[in-house]
Amino acid sequence: MSHDGKRVLVLDDNQDIRDLIIHILDAAGFHVFSAADGESALGILNVSPVDLVLLDVMLPGMSGIDVLREIRTGKNKKLHEVPVMMITAKSGTTDIDEALAIGANSYIVKPFRGQNLREKIDALLSTESN
Repeated sequence: MSHDGKRVLVLDDNQDIRDLIIHILDAAGFHVFSAADGESALGILNVSPVDLVLLDVMLPGMSGIDVLREIRTGKNKKLHEVPVMMITAKSGTTDIDEALAIGANSYIVKPFRGQNLREKIDALLSTESN
């Protein structure tokens, strides 16, 4: 599945994880933005429309859950419908359930395989375009 021109924001405080995800997405034809913290990510989202947000749960300062809450309920109504996939090292159902209850569309648990990430993104974007 080609995603040429689709815009994705990757938010993860770990540079190695960000670089890995960016590499996977670049190879698939995505236009990728990245941020290491919630404030920076929200700044990007307020000026650059995206088709998907990949959002780490554990971040310094503003948590991924806080960022998700702002995306879903904040003043920028254009963000309310943007698909969000949570990326988490926490596989406990409480964390996943909380993110899904707030409005995450999907999640993936670290460590993950690149192909698994691509499949989840493909499924999410094909659902969103229908």
